[in-house]
Amino acid sequence: MSLRHYLFPEAAEPWKLSQRLVEGLIAETDALPQFAGTRQKVASVWLETDGKNPVRILKTEGSIWTFDREGGIREGLNESFAEVMRSILPPGQENQTVVELAPRLSKKKIANEYRWELKKTDVDRIIRDIWPKHKSDSLKQLKGVSPRKPSLTFDARRALDEIAEGFWKTTSAIDRLKEPSLKGFIFEAQQRSRDEPDYDHLYQAVAETAKRSLEIARRRRSGKGVWYALVEIMEWRGDGITETIGHFYEKCLSRSEAVAAARRLLAEHAHNFGVDVTVEAEIMTDLEWNLRPEFSGE
Repeated sequence: MSLRHYLFPEAAEPWKLSQRLVEGLIAETDALPQFAGTRQKVASVWLETDGKNPVRILKTEGSIWTFDREGGIREGLNESFAEVMRSILPPGQENQTVVELAPRLSKKKIANEYRWELKKTDVDRIIRDIWPKHKSDSLKQLKGVSPRKPSLTFDARRALDEIAEGFWKTTSAIDRLKEPSLKGFIFEAQQRSRDEPDYDHLYQAVAETAKRSLEIARRRRSGKGVWYALVEIMEWRGDGITETIGHFYEKCLSRSEAVAAARRLLAEHAHNFGVDVTVEAEIMTDLEWNLRPEFSGE
């Protein structure tokens, strides 16, 4: 299965959006300045494939993206996600005669402001692009402001894979060390970087990794510094696959504050718990938080 995206400007020919561009827009590493300050209709198309060849369309979905002043979409996505979360009814209210008005209004707002229904002509235009019979059937592709990355050759990919095979062993070995051992490890790695100049940068990278582990260990022992309380709402699907459908966090000035905040967040969002949905809480130092780009990048 593969996924394609198309942007439908008002009274104009649609544009193709590459997966790289969409991922860049979501991650705030790319933008489309020509659409800054506008709301645009985007169609997502799920395809069944035979190898790389599309066989048939499985599903289409229309979304409305809100672009900010720089041509990014992250702020608009966060706003639409907040509306989705507000539209969720607490368990036990679905069958009551009187239900909360806010979730109903949110669902209406989602339908009106963040969704659109593709017409037959829209689907037909997408079909012509996917299975073109003429050169004019292929739609042009939008380009963002982020420079295109150089192609990764087979030899380069294989070299990276061979090198990366040992990463987990390196981090695992460092994580097993206690504070006194980490201090000696860091000193020795830095010494070897001077004694073996051919591997200077590698030893320095290992030493920096150990320094971070040492600082995390100190923070966890003392409870001081900046901490984060995090609650994730996870949906469990078939074959052990999970997806985060919501997360809430607070920045705190100590471990004890983070524990209290995590308990409060857990209580506030416990109503989202269900048969296939879990609500999980954890605390972490800011050093660990910065290693979680899906949260720290917000």
